Amino acid sequence: MKKLMYITVLLFSCILITGCSSAKKMKQETTLIKSDIQKKDSIKNTVVNQEIEDRLITPIIQSNTGNASLDNLVNAKVDEILSKLNTSKNSGDNGYKLIYDKLKKQLEFYARIAQTQSENTVVNNQNDKIIIQEKKIPVEVIKPLSKLEKSLMGLGLLALLYIGMRIVFFIRKKTSVWA
Repeated sequence: MKKLMYITVLLFSCILITGCSSAKKMKQETTLIKSDIQKKDSIKNTVVNQEIEDRLITPIIQSNTGNASLDNLVNAKVDEILSKLNTSKNSGDNGYKLIYDKLKKQLEFYARIAQTQSENTVVNNQNDKIIIQEKKIPVEVIKPLSKLEKSLMGLGLLALLYIGMRIVFFIRKKTSVWA
């Protein structure tokens, strides 16, 4: 009778250990999946303009009024003013330069414009389809253990410890090695 009780308690404790919180709780979540299907028929035109290098030379006419001192004064002032115009700018492949040459009495302008490219795209036919699917995805719900569950687990462990000790004492009593 006592053996039957030990076996029953052992079986009950095994069921208790393996049965506690072993089933995972699942929850169904609905997710919308949106798919866009696009078909385009287009033509792309590219126009490439070659670079431009340009040069402009303008002679500066000297003053000739018949009065030599006035002509020298005017020509000197014109040379002084035009000498201050010397400038140049560069940006990448683009640039310009303005120079006054006193010896040749001429104003020189140089310009360089880089190659340009323009694209034009024409869409002839466009088909758009939007497909919306609803999919249910199972998601595991993770819930922390409550105080009751924790205390029952502790009682289960204490019961197992007690049963284990009882089995050891029972075996000691029945065997002659320790008697």
